[in-house]
Amino acid sequence: MSLKRIGKLGTETVAALIGTAFSAMLLVLAAMNAGPLWRDEINTFNLAHMPSLRDIWHNLRFDSCPLLWPLLVRGCSMLGLAGSDMDIRILGLGIGFSFLTSLWLCQRWIGGRSPTLSIALLGALPAFIFLVGANRAYGLAGCLLVLSFGRIWQVLESPTKSRIILASVSCVLFLHCIYYDVIFLGALLAAGALVAFRRQQWKIVWTMAGIGLVGGASLFIYLPIIHLSSEYVSFWRSPFFDAATLWNGLGDALAARNSANSHGATGPQIWIWIGLLLAGIIVAVVTQQAPMRQTPIREGASKNVYPERSDRALFCVTGLVLAVIGYTVFLVKVQYFMHPWHYFELLVLCAISLDVILTANWPALRPWGLMRIVFLVEMIVLNAWPAWAEAHTRRSNLDVVADFLSRNASASDLIVVQDAWEGITFNRYYRGHSQWVSIPPINSHELHRVDLVMAEMNRPEAMTPVLHAITNTLASGHDVWLVGSIPIARSSGPTPLPPRPSEMPTGWWVGSYLYWWNLQVTTLLLDHAQQGNAETIAAPGPVNHFEDVSVVRFTGYKPGTG
Repeated sequence: MSLKRIGKLGTETVAALIGTAFSAMLLVLAAMNAGPLWRDEINTFNLAHMPSLRDIWHNLRFDSCPLLWPLLVRGCSMLGLAGSDMDIRILGLGIGFSFLTSLWLCQRWIGGRSPTLSIALLGALPAFIFLVGANRAYGLAGCLLVLSFGRIWQVLESPTKSRIILASVSCVLFLHCIYYDVIFLGALLAAGALVAFRRQQWKIVWTMAGIGLVGGASLFIYLPIIHLSSEYVSFWRSPFFDAATLWNGLGDALAARNSANSHGATGPQIWIWIGLLLAGIIVAVVTQQAPMRQTPIREGASKNVYPERSDRALFCVTGLVLAVIGYTVFLVKVQYFMHPWHYFELLVLCAISLDVILTANWPALRPWGLMRIVFLVEMIVLNAWPAWAEAHTRRSNLDVVADFLSRNASASDLIVVQDAWEGITFNRYYRGHSQWVSIPPINSHELHRVDLVMAEMNRPEAMTPVLHAITNTLASGHDVWLVGSIPIARSSGPTPLPPRPSEMPTGWWVGSYLYWWNLQVTTLLLDHAQQGNAETIAAPGPVNHFEDVSVVRFTGYKPGTG
């Protein structure tokens, strides 16, 4: 290879390094500006900090992830590294840096030079900045997905004992991040087995099967948890689910907007991704037509560029297609409301697969390398502003609200939090002396206690204690503070009691009940309070729309109204 050639190849590497540095800077800013933990992060934090491992196991059904991430947080806490909000942000920053590092490692392992397309597609994506450093398992899962991808390919190249052990470890750890990771790992192992089958390398075929069996067997411990959690699927399931739900969710995950601006323009990213995926699939198929040896490749034999290029493309496109099909079937089965985190790992797999197909197979600077550099610059420019805004977005404003109420609400006042899940965050940050209740009124705000909320859904008069507390507080001359993001509305006439889930058109979906319960509360307040004033509580920066609440103070009492 000439010196001129080496210099040209280094140009793309430098461009990818600059893109990586920009992404790392965004992750640092996000850690600095994220502020408080929001409810999902606090749920994981509280689970990890339970008194014993037995307590963690018994409450694991109230989190959506297996044990690996809570145990990692617990381990860091025992070392004094995960006891505060800032500690958690630093831990998340470490995961973000590890993810960027894993992209480079994977490219080296699989024969590429730099993760140009992965950095272009993910590095400045607002959803990536929001998710990878959060106190959830998604960032770690993405990192282990990339490492497992590269390790599996290394086994295909040379099935040494050390490579098989490292691949098995990374794959098993990956499975213990998120339950549905079994879909992605199964797709990658099936793709590896297909490549080995075409090469007639039967030892590697059985190795892939063995890794899958070991990983699957390690998940058997979760069968009781999965059985218990299956009772809660209807609680989260969308009664309005259709094909558009999946499409809109994907659009939200790829949108060129930050999490504080949920109604902003989505941008062209979704079409860029789809176009690039189609191009990658076409290239992978065309690559299969490259000259191939007529005899099987002996394990450990020297490789020819054409079979290697064809095999890499086959591995990537097969894993990608199987993962998309399998995960789509899973999403259709569970019918959840779609959020960006539901697509994170699928996007990671798409990005690294495209990197291998379109980078490792065509490493030369001209024309393909130059096109990749231009694409990297264009994507960073396209995402730069929303990614910058995301890096300065707070995860919640409930810490500010809790501090305001701690200073302004008297001990005899009543605070009503409109959602039990927002009560998890409020419970963490509130230090005042006022009585506070959530909607519905449950007696635990440490975790997502779906079981307690479902029990209230089956009680038509679930809100009676809250309504009585509101009436007594107003009648005694004290104030009621309503905290939440659900609009304040009045029902026309008396508010009827909600029917039981078996009689509700939307079944066990909690959204209908939250609306009904809050309608009972706000109707009572509008009918019996003399005045309601919205408080101005400024947060230092934009706030994630998932937990951006307001406060309304109700004063005075109008007896006999309504």
